[in-house]
Amino acid sequence: MREKDHKPSLLISFGGNALNVSDQIHAHQSEEFVVAKKSMEQVGELLEAGYQKMVLTHGNGPQVGQIFLQQELTKDEFPRQVTLDVCVADSQGRIGFILQNVFDNVCQEKEINKRSAAIITQVLVDQADPAFKQPAKPIGVFYSLQDADKLIQERGWQMGEDAGRGFRRLVASPKPVEIIEKDLFSKLLESGFIVIGGGGGGIPVIRNSGGELVGVEAVIDKDHTSALLANELGMDYLVILTAVEFVFLNYNSSNPEPIHQVSAEVMEKYLQAGEFAEGSMKPKVEAGLKFLKAGGKRVVIAGLFSLRMAVEGQTGTHIVMD
Repeated sequence: MREKDHKPSLLISFGGNALNVSDQIHAHQSEEFVVAKKSMEQVGELLEAGYQKMVLTHGNGPQVGQIFLQQELTKDEFPRQVTLDVCVADSQGRIGFILQNVFDNVCQEKEINKRSAAIITQVLVDQADPAFKQPAKPIGVFYSLQDADKLIQERGWQMGEDAGRGFRRLVASPKPVEIIEKDLFSKLLESGFIVIGGGGGGIPVIRNSGGELVGVEAVIDKDHTSALLANELGMDYLVILTAVEFVFLNYNSSNPEPIHQVSAEVMEKYLQAGEFAEGSMKPKVEAGLKFLKAGGKRVVIAGLFSLRMAVEGQTGTHIVMD
């Protein structure tokens, strides 16, 4: 292949909406497959355009919140409770299966000779991370202020307002330190697979005094994990797909300004000036800047269903080093 035809390697981080359906309470499970297909068809379009080396990560906020809520609601009937780290593992298996199944079926429909493999992914965190004392990561469904106050009183949850959309449960969100299965990711990529992993930021684990890995109750930000994984695998682009088409300045004003292409230096200034909301765009920008500083070539933040156009520079916010 000629150098000018070379396509960059991509780590694509799908937001929670990649599998999210409008009615989280009454929706049938089959609807998740329908929504997932819209996302995986876009990956198929990239394969048809010549992009071959890709890793897919995904959020799990709605799903892990539902799993943990089920634990809370049934604790009187079933006293054996599943801890939050195992809830993250449950959601990884569920979403990983759906994405792998749908992706492989899309490739069959398009007659593309490609397969995917989902990895249950552990991520090392520092047990001294201050995040354990200051829960700030929103998970689960959205609640009204009245319902949030009730949950605080009845279950002792910490709740917080999430980007103007309602209130969600807050849990600890330590920073990722190491992707435990990174060598497996590399081997599968070398074998030609599209690799799915790092779901929900990964299953948080620490090393005890004997060097063993032990799960801890937390949820790691998926975009920080995606940036770390992309760096460890030497991926060219970090692509973060979310609910909006661009990163905006003055987002909550009457005149939001979309950012098209910007240097990492300028984006850092916007970040320090408080332009981006905690729990919303801020961690995505922070993760993107870390990826670039550690050797990544380009960060793309774009709408969930604009993948190919965003990768090829026709939409989305593009961040590059100076």
